[in-house]
Amino acid sequence: MTTESTAPNATARAGDALAGSHEIVDLAPGIFGQPQAGWLVTIETGDGLVQIDTGDQAKGSLASIRARTEQPFHAIVYSHGHQRYNLSCREWVLHNVERFGVVPRIIAHRNVLERQRRYNETNGVQNRIIERQFRYPRGTFAGRVFPFMAPTETFDKALRIETRDRIIDVLWAPGETDDGIAAWLPDDKILYGGPACIPFMPNVGSPQRTWRDPIRWANTLDRLAAYPSELLIREFGLPLKGRAEIAEYLSTTSAALRWCHDAVVSLMNQGYNSHEIVNMVEPPPEVFGKPWLREGYTSIEHVLRDVYRGQFGWWEDLNPTSLHPAHPAAVAHEVRAAISDPATVLAHAQKLSEAGEWKLALHVIDLLAMGDGADELTVQARTLKADLCRKAATVTASYVTQSLYLNGADELEAKNAAPRDGA
Repeated sequence: MTTESTAPNATARAGDALAGSHEIVDLAPGIFGQPQAGWLVTIETGDGLVQIDTGDQAKGSLASIRARTEQPFHAIVYSHGHQRYNLSCREWVLHNVERFGVVPRIIAHRNVLERQRRYNETNGVQNRIIERQFRYPRGTFAGRVFPFMAPTETFDKALRIETRDRIIDVLWAPGETDDGIAAWLPDDKILYGGPACIPFMPNVGSPQRTWRDPIRWANTLDRLAAYPSELLIREFGLPLKGRAEIAEYLSTTSAALRWCHDAVVSLMNQGYNSHEIVNMVEPPPEVFGKPWLREGYTSIEHVLRDVYRGQFGWWEDLNPTSLHPAHPAAVAHEVRAAISDPATVLAHAQKLSEAGEWKLALHVIDLLAMGDGADELTVQARTLKADLCRKAATVTASYVTQSLYLNGADELEAKNAAPRDGA
């Protein structure tokens, strides 16, 4: 069984930001990669290949490597524990055993084991997260079980891989996750920054993920800056070259994360809630005006929300109604009953939409669109909300936000298209 077959209902990955390709790209002498869910980095050594991440497309990825080299794999290193970065590891190991009779070392930070356990426990939740975040139709991954392979070696702070001609120090580098790693090649002066180093705003505050600590991430970047690297391989994009450019990238990214933390905490101390804060903060261009701090995968607003989550609980709007909310369906029914002229609500939301006030329009249309009814007005409300979601997706640079808006629009339209009782 191949990794690709673990999702029997999978469709084309055209909208998937992490689908990538099997094209081989030379990153440094003796180091090449394939741009997929981050780089699949292959390091050539005198004792065989050291591989960082295997992805989730075993057949194509291995074929590309074998077109370049026939060396066996000496070690496979997990950059972190997110599912698709190493779902095909088992196939890579079997390939190595069948072809060379050697079981490679499987190395990861010890926290990967807990992440794998948690993901297996919440299998259905995780599959649904992936469908929403990477624009797959609902049910694409229904029933999929993650074919995780546990590491054979784990470490806490650092682990050294010594080969005949290369030393690779694997370092704990928490950022997006608490199990992230970096790798330092001291003789080559090459630093693999892993998921802590990406060419856009750090992915703090992902709406569907658990809390991510921006200060921990900033501390990791500061530690990586201490290495005299001449080349930095980031998780995505081409490497950075030269100590000055690398130092600027690491220091400014760290500073941006610290600015977000300080700005939110200052407003929290003044009594503002999270919804108020994200509409009050104005990121200064002198801090965020670097090309690697663009809103690409996440958004600055997501980062601000995660800072709030790290300092407070789940009661983010400070509204007493939110403390013990009624069931959404019951709320929708009573709100609709309380509105004497629902058509006026629809018309007002439409007016806001035409004025470009899509955020406000979404709040207003929810007075009608959250209901379960199949009457003409509710269907119109869902249609308008779907349209607003699609408009909202065009005015945000965050891939995650775009995906969640578009997914929401798809689900609203599917609800409208579902057979009605008596039809």
